[in-house]
Amino acid sequence: MNIHSPGYRFRRGTGSPFDAVPNPGLDLGGSTAIPVQWCRTCSMAVETRCESYNQAQVYGQKHWCKRCGSVTASAVYFHVQEIGTPGTPLLRNAQAWANTNEEKG
Repeated sequence: MNIHSPGYRFRRGTGSPFDAVPNPGLDLGGSTAIPVQWCRTCSMAVETRCESYNQAQVYGQKHWCKRCGSVTASAVYFHVQEIGTPGTPLLRNAQAWANTNEEKG
């Protein structure tokens, strides 16, 4: 997953570092197919549920398998002015959330 910020929109609160970048060189034939991801637990391509959040300087995004509830993709971005800035409890909570599977009943 590429983290990017065209125009630094997310620093102004008008976007997310996980926004998709359109690729005009990729032609899918006008298809409106449902995007899927590979689930290691199910060993197949599955539909996913996505959730994102932003609190303080922490951005998070996670995709769950709709079939079994396991995490198929996740990312946490901690925006700081200096690289040596220590992590916060909010960052540690976000990292734990990013790796937690969804409970299936």
